[in-house]
Amino acid sequence: MKFRILLIFGFLFYKNAVSQTITVKQYIDTFKNIAMREMLEYKIPASITLAQGLLESGSGNSRLAKQGNNHFGIKCKKDWTGCTILEDDDALQECFRCYAKAEDSYKDHSRFLKDNKRYAALFLLDISDYKSWAKGLLSAGYATNQKYADLLISTIERNKLMQYDSMVLSGYNPYNTQIPANIDLVYNKVPSTVVQQNETIDKIANVNNKTINKIIKYNDLNFHTNIEPGDVLYLKPKKRKASVCNHEVKEGETMWEISQKYAIRISSLYKKNLMDIGTEPQIGVILNLQTKASSRPDTVVKNIDQANSEKFIIHYVSMGETLYSISQKYNIPLEDIKTANGLKNDQISLGMELKIQKPQKGAIIVYKVQSGDTLYSISRKFSVSVEEIKSWNKISDNSINVGQNIEIRTK
Repeated sequence: MKFRILLIFGFLFYKNAVSQTITVKQYIDTFKNIAMREMLEYKIPASITLAQGLLESGSGNSRLAKQGNNHFGIKCKKDWTGCTILEDDDALQECFRCYAKAEDSYKDHSRFLKDNKRYAALFLLDISDYKSWAKGLLSAGYATNQKYADLLISTIERNKLMQYDSMVLSGYNPYNTQIPANIDLVYNKVPSTVVQQNETIDKIANVNNKTINKIIKYNDLNFHTNIEPGDVLYLKPKKRKASVCNHEVKEGETMWEISQKYAIRISSLYKKNLMDIGTEPQIGVILNLQTKASSRPDTVVKNIDQANSEKFIIHYVSMGETLYSISQKYNIPLEDIKTANGLKNDQISLGMELKIQKPQKGAIIVYKVQSGDTLYSISRKFSVSVEEIKSWNKISDNSINVGQNIEIRTK
């Protein structure tokens, strides 16, 4: 059975993603888990399936996809007994399969490859080798366009679809239901995402074309020890004020959670309420979210995380860093970092959060400035003031440069 696709129409849709009803990112977010499930069941790389779906359905905007839930251009053929939809292809008004839901199209596509002897050689390839799979599909006659393999490969690499292959191979379970936000968001017009199982800051940054440092900065993560499934992370800067006037503090709420709920910068939240950085309001306190309060809350308590911060610094692993280079940066033994973080070996990953034990009182640390650092963020990291850092390093203004060595005297 020769498999033909509406490649010209699909590719034109894909190239003009800006004007589409469904964007490329929306398509990937919608179907990535389905593609990963198919990878588990049929041993077809999720990256290949997603790339084919993107190309052949015009990111879900083709008539076949919208009206027939057919994302891979599979024609009726003699053995098809389900619903049908007519579309011009090699001939006028050809018969294509239609499905009750898009997931059925993905399953039918997987079965088509698995059950067709023409594609048997594909299943002998390394499942993580998407380039060989793309070339193998073309060699087996999947498409008539001789650039089809190149189109698949470029689609995969441009959208980093190979990460979904890695997730499956690393043990990610795509059958898990989507984890909802652990806070009730108040409308704020700031785009956000909800942390899912096995997601790290690195993965979230890559999927959303952001740097790790921007995700950290946008979400005031220096006030929050670890991200967990259900946490809301913003993809653009939060606002200086919320869309509502105030908030009554509930049991267990922290200033960070409140700032995330309303997409208000935590520094603004502290300023508006005349509160000291690192303190927490008591239950029942009414916090101002738009205007400055006339007085600070009567009673505040220390943030639970601040108790940890008296003993540890949170370090986010940057590109090119090793456990050894981090131990040198903070002038502490490598084994101490491994013990504090429960590491069994020296392997760390981009965006990983490491607890770094603070040096003894009076010790001097030479800290190398990283991308996204400010004097304020460094002062928060080491629980010293900006003015102290400027004095120790003879800095006259607030400007610092990436790679610059900053002397920190611990208290």
